[in-house]
Amino acid sequence: MGSWESKVDIHRVFVLQPTKPLTYFGIGALERLDGILAELVKGGHDSVLVVTDPVAYKTSGAWDRVLPMLERHVAWAHYDGVRPNPTYANGTAAAKIGKAAGAKAVLGIGGGSALDTAKTAAILLRHPGKRPVDFYEKNAPITGALPIVTINTTHGAGSECNAFAVAQSDGEGKPVLCSPHLYPTYSIEDPALTASLPAKYTIATSMDAFSHAIEAATTTIASPYTIGLAREAVRLIAAYLPTAICQPDNLTARYWLMYASAIAGISFDLGQLHLPHALEHAMSALNADVIHGDGLGTILPAVLQEIYPAVSETLAAILYPLAPGLAGIPGETETVVTKIKEWFAIIGQPVSMSPYFTGADVPVLTRLASKSPVGRKLLPLAPIRVDANVVERIFQHTL
Repeated sequence: MGSWESKVDIHRVFVLQPTKPLTYFGIGALERLDGILAELVKGGHDSVLVVTDPVAYKTSGAWDRVLPMLERHVAWAHYDGVRPNPTYANGTAAAKIGKAAGAKAVLGIGGGSALDTAKTAAILLRHPGKRPVDFYEKNAPITGALPIVTINTTHGAGSECNAFAVAQSDGEGKPVLCSPHLYPTYSIEDPALTASLPAKYTIATSMDAFSHAIEAATTTIASPYTIGLAREAVRLIAAYLPTAICQPDNLTARYWLMYASAIAGISFDLGQLHLPHALEHAMSALNADVIHGDGLGTILPAVLQEIYPAVSETLAAILYPLAPGLAGIPGETETVVTKIKEWFAIIGQPVSMSPYFTGADVPVLTRLASKSPVGRKLLPLAPIRVDANVVERIFQHTL
C-alpha cells in the first residue's frame, strides 16, 4: 500500500497540541460538574445561563443530575428553545435570558446545536449591543466570551472540543465562527448520556464524527497528528457503531463512539474541514429538516469519488477497517466508494438526498455551497480544486 507518510511536507510547521478545554471523559464524568460549578463560584461566576433544546437535556438523563448541582451552587436561568440547525434567533433569545439573569457563565447541555448556541450566547453576553450577524457575517472582532461549560449528549458534535460555532443566518446561509474564545473552559463527556439516543440519531451523530475524521485528514492543512486521530476515530466507529445500533444500552459501544467523536473533533479543530461540511451546510440551510449527520452521510460517497485520487494513500490508511487491502492508488476509487456504500447499507445510512431535494434544487444548493461564507472558507481547503462544476456533480450524484 502507498504510504501517506511519504506525502507529508516535513518542512511545513504545524500546531501539535491537544484540545483546549479541560475535558472529563468516561462513565460518571457528569458528577464532575459539581466541582466545576464550585470552581466557577470561586472565580466570581455565580450565575449561570443554561442552554438546551427542549428534549435531549431531559431524555439523556442529564437534567435529573445537573439540576441539584445547579441549585447547590449557583443562581441560574434556562433557555430551552434551541432547534436543530440553530438560528441567530436562538442565540439572541438565550443571551436575552442570560442578560436578565445577570449570567456570568454559560452551560450548554445537548448535541452540537445546543452547544453552538451556548457559544453564541456566551459571545453576545460579553459584547452588549452586538447581534449574531455582527460576528457571523460582518467580522466584528470577538474580544472575549463568558466561561463556557459543555455537557455533550451525543457522539458526533465536536463542538465540546473545538473553537467553532455554527448558526443559521436570517437569510440562506449557515455561517461559521472560529475564535479561541469559543473553546469551552470545561467539557464533560459522559457516554452514559448517549444511551437514550434513538437509532436514527445514533447513526447520524456517528456520521458527523466519521465525516469530521475524513475531512480533517484530507484538508490541505492536514498533519500527521490530525491524520492519526482520524484513523483511530474511523476504526472505532467502524468497530462499535453496529453494536450501538443493535444494543442501545451497550455502554462500552457508547464509550468508544463518544471517544471517537472527541478525537475527531480535536482533529478537525486543527485540520479543519472541506467539501462535505460546506455542501451539507447548504443542504440544511435550504431545508431545516435535514439532520446534519444524515446530510453528511448522504454526500460522503460522492465526495470520496472526487477526492480519493488526490489523497489515495491517506484515505486507504484511514478507511482500512471498511475497505481492507487497498493499495492507496487512484485506480481503486470505485472500489472504495462501493465498499463505503455497502457499509452504509448495513448500518442504515442513506446515500441519497432525494427525501429532501429534487434535481430542481441542485442549482440553488450549488450556489449556496459555492458562494456562502462557509463555502468560501472550507472549499479552498479541499485536496482538489473545487469549482461550481465539482459541487454540482456531487449533488447530482447524491440524487
